[in-house]
Amino acid sequence: MNETDRKSGRKQEVSWLLLLTVTGVIVATLSLQYRNVFYTEGEVLQRLFALLTGFVACCVLTGFRHRTIALWCVTSLGGGCLLLWQSYQNRKWATIHEDIISIVPFAEELKNETGHYPASLDGYAFKNAGVKSHIYGFVSDETNEFCVTYFMNDPGISYWYSSKSGFGYYPD
Repeated sequence: MNETDRKSGRKQEVSWLLLLTVTGVIVATLSLQYRNVFYTEGEVLQRLFALLTGFVACCVLTGFRHRTIALWCVTSLGGGCLLLWQSYQNRKWATIHEDIISIVPFAEELKNETGHYPASLDGYAFKNAGVKSHIYGFVSDETNEFCVTYFMNDPGISYWYSSKSGFGYYPD
């Protein structure tokens, strides 16, 4: 702050460069997360995420009146809410997939030893115990194939791994 600002008691306004830089970084990061929202939340929430990302970008328009308020809107809504929410969802997705990816070699190993896939996952030691509640089922059949079906947040949005076709996803 310069002398006139100290004497008058006015607060110094945020610069346009700072506002636009912060907005650009947050909106670009949210744009990179957009595709992951489809896999972690489904296509309906992906549209809401896109709408809210656009709203964050439009918060810059508040800067014509008060750039400080615009900066707070961008950082709290974009960085504080959307970015943290999607980062948490990505972490949860990675945690679940870490166990699912480990189930595949477990099942293949038992098939090599016994000639058949296991009937259940009782012999598998989960890396994260909470993942077990996300698994719908484990099916191995007489055609010597297996399929594990699981979900992340909503049981209506399902994922699976099939020994025949690999990974799959059924959105909402």
